[in-house]
This record gives sequence, structure tokens and C-alpha cells, in this order.
Amino acid sequence: MSEELSKDQVRFLKYVQKDDGPNPCWRWCGSKAITGYGNFYYKGCVFLAHRASLLVFGRVKSLTPGLQVAHACGTRECTNPDHLNEKTPSENNGADKKAHGVDNSGERSHFSKLTWEKVSEIRKPSEQPKKIKDLAQTYGVSVTCISNILRNKTWKSEN
Repeated sequence: MSEELSKDQVRFLKYVQKDDGPNPCWRWCGSKAITGYGNFYYKGCVFLAHRASLLVFGRVKSLTPGLQVAHACGTRECTNPDHLNEKTPSENNGADKKAHGVDNSGERSHFSKLTWEKVSEIRKPSEQPKKIKDLAQTYGVSVTCISNILRNKTWKSEN
């Protein structure tokens, strides 16, 4: 940054530790929310630090309602405005999380009662037709859960 920094930019950078390299992540070292994202007070409001970064460094004039700020680098602590951009929730929480290996779908979810092995058993064709209600009771999940698995609406891929 060859131009002079604003007061807000200088204050923001006090809470940042820059990684090595030509386009480094700026890891947030200030206060953090319970979610693990940084907090930054800016223009009378507390913002998540990665969202504030886009405003403080002039990448956007205002944050677009309904959009999230996504990390192109996949690093939750990163506040480098060059690594951040606005995306829809489905863009940010779908392919991006899978690409960065941080999604918690399937058995990676701490709420999951099933494993990929059990899902394979549920989907396995048998000589006798399976009743969804019976499968739900056997595996300790809801009828809707079993129905979604059988229709490939959930548990789509192990990757």
C-alpha cells in the first residue's frame, strides 16, 4: 500500500498479523466472536472483521444486504481485502466450503446420527421393499431424513 493509510486502516492493521508471501493472509489477532470471526468497531457499529475490512479498505462502499463476505483463501481469520468478496449464502456455504475442506456435511456434522456406511445400507436395494417408517425407526432418525436420503436430496457425496 503505497498511499497514506486512514486512521481506521491504521487502527485495523494493529489487530492483524500478516503471513509471509506475495499475497498473504492477514490473520485477525484482535477480539473474536464465539464463531471464531474477528470483531472490529467501525463507524459506531461492531462488524465482523472480515466484513469491516472490505469497508475500511474501500473494496465496497457498503455491504450488500443478503450477501455474505467469503474468504477466497479459505482462512476464517483472514481479513486481507484482496482475499474477500461478497457472495450469496449458497455460493459461500456450498462449493466454497467443500473446496476449502471446511464444510460439516454428512458424518462430519456433530449433529449427525448416521455414517456413510449406514447411508449405504439405507440405499441398498433389497428383495423386500423397505418401509421408510421402519428404516427411520431402525436408524433412529426421522422419516423425512430417510426420505431425503433415498431421494438423494441429502448425503449426496462422500467428497
